Amino acid sequence: MITVLGAGSVGCHIGGMLAAAGHPVVLIGRPQLVQDLSEGLHVSTLDGAEHHARPTVTADPGALAQATLILLCVKSADTEDAAKIIAAHAPADVPVISLQNGVTNTARLAEVLGPERVVAGMVGYNVVRRGSDHFAQTTDGEVILAPAGAALRDLLADTPITARCHSDMPVVQWSKLLMNLNNALNALSGLPLREQLQDRCWRRVLAACIAEGLAVARAEGIHLERIGKLHPRALPFLLRQPNFIFRRLAQPMLRIDPAARSSMADDYALGRASEVNWLNGHIVMQARAMGIAAPVNAKVCALVSSAFANEKRPPLHMDATAVLS
Repeated sequence: MITVLGAGSVGCHIGGMLAAAGHPVVLIGRPQLVQDLSEGLHVSTLDGAEHHARPTVTADPGALAQATLILLCVKSADTEDAAKIIAAHAPADVPVISLQNGVTNTARLAEVLGPERVVAGMVGYNVVRRGSDHFAQTTDGEVILAPAGAALRDLLADTPITARCHSDMPVVQWSKLLMNLNNALNALSGLPLREQLQDRCWRRVLAACIAEGLAVARAEGIHLERIGKLHPRALPFLLRQPNFIFRRLAQPMLRIDPAARSSMADDYALGRASEVNWLNGHIVMQARAMGIAAPVNAKVCALVSSAFANEKRPPLHMDATAVLS
């Protein structure tokens, strides 16, 4: 039984695609999810092809007892708690594939579950929840897995999701981390993702965040590589270009559903905690440890923490100059 623990947008999309292909799937999520998906769920691809599935949906972690493969999709702040739940309920030999953002989750899981059970994974596309039961892929991208995740790669071959294995997952995760530095900026901007990326002021902020991340990666000896259409090292130069040049050169980056927003923007709207400490905050922490300056990422963390601390959470529409000032 393929069991998705922490079935949010990404978990429901991947789990839904697997279920639509005929694989047995259990989604473990919040009680509201059980109600919302009582008649099944719809999952769609970037080109709009829609699939219907009826996986088992539950809020009971006891369902992990029947798992033969666990896909972990909880937020980074919940990683340790999720590991304890898995240890308490799942068979001891079931692999756990982390499909989470950030670069530290597999190590944190391994401390509780043991390194032999934990498999690194990366989801390179964005998912938007449309209504209560529809999960839509809104950007291009693929799933990349450590070699030990070949079983999931083979299962996904039955679905529209592109998946492959990679021998150096820290490189993949770091490359994705640099792109994920925009999650916080998208939340602060209050703009749809495509519109935000066409705003040169916000692109300049993202370029500065990525440049700081690249400096940390170099200091750590991480040899980044291209996992999408562009190499991470080329991003700051491209992002700083005038709009007419950027739009011409960055067409793959702009192949985005007009409604797409980052997961952190969704978390803000839904009153949930942010993952900024595991994204921009990780750059700040590692930079500080190496004596490298990361002022833009530090400012982003401060702004996000302040916004998320507001219990009323009014709509955000921050100006990009507030980050660079």
